Amino acid sequence: MNVQDDEHNQTGAAAFADFAERQSRSLQSDRLSPTDDSQVSSEQNHASVIPPRFRLLFVSNQRPEWVGFALRLDAIGCEEPRLEWASNAEEMLKLLSNHSYDCLLIQADVEGRHNCGELLQAIRVSGCDEPIVLISPVPDDRLSLAACEFQAELLVSPAGWDSPALLSYVQRALWVQQLQEDHHRLQVENHRRLVRERDEAERLLNQQRSMVEQLQTLVYPGELEPSAGEVPAEQSVPEVSMSDAQIPADIPEYYHELLRTYVIMGSGSLKDEIIQIAELLAAARLTSRQVLEFHLECVETIVRGLGNRSSRHVMSRADLLALEMMVHLGECYQKRLSE
Repeated sequence: MNVQDDEHNQTGAAAFADFAERQSRSLQSDRLSPTDDSQVSSEQNHASVIPPRFRLLFVSNQRPEWVGFALRLDAIGCEEPRLEWASNAEEMLKLLSNHSYDCLLIQADVEGRHNCGELLQAIRVSGCDEPIVLISPVPDDRLSLAACEFQAELLVSPAGWDSPALLSYVQRALWVQQLQEDHHRLQVENHRRLVRERDEAERLLNQQRSMVEQLQTLVYPGELEPSAGEVPAEQSVPEVSMSDAQIPADIPEYYHELLRTYVIMGSGSLKDEIIQIAELLAAARLTSRQVLEFHLECVETIVRGLGNRSSRHVMSRADLLALEMMVHLGECYQKRLSE
């Protein structure tokens, strides 16, 4: 019995040890899976930068040995690269004028390291915005300055074309170009959005001005309709413009500050200031039409001074301030009538 129990216990212990080992392996694999996934996604992202038919132009005095570089391209999924070679700057510029390339690889001693800045300037002036990777066997400060000035990558390696870091530099140059294109696209879209919002703000201001003008029709409906046989006078309606309205000298600046603060903070903590300026406007005997006209002048001043900032938020907050101001102004006049 003891021998059988021992054999049974040994068998169970071995099975439990095997199960525990499998569990630990699964936990380790689960722990490593995020890192592995990130590495795989990073490799996929780097590979996605280079198109399947990657077109590359080598510029060097002698024809480069690009077998190793082609094998590295094939390892990341670029199966049909087009690798071309130019022996001097004139031939390179001629090819650039007739064809487009995904990237340029320039050996730094093709025209001498001292003339690389002029070569890069000629490439950019010709309208070529392709990514450029300079390859130099030794460090050179003037070459580094030229690379920074004309947006080029600089690889310093004695191995030259056979450097294992060359592909990474090419990928980084492509990433930089893609980021620049995305940044330019976002800038254009943002500018168009601001133009649309500015046009919308102008349209809303014009609508509100027409509404202010129509208030005169609502107040004096009979003044605008001459009776039969009467010749309409040129000024049958007594209109009072903002130039004729007697606004206290301190109100315009105070109202401008109130409008700016209201646009930023909202109406939460400005109720007392709004009531105070409404009482000042009522004390100056300004009508609602005159107050709205004055309000639109202030809003137009703020919208024109926005520059590259959005005007939609300003217009929405300004409309709320006008509504709240009209409510308090009506309450002030009602209080004066009751008194």
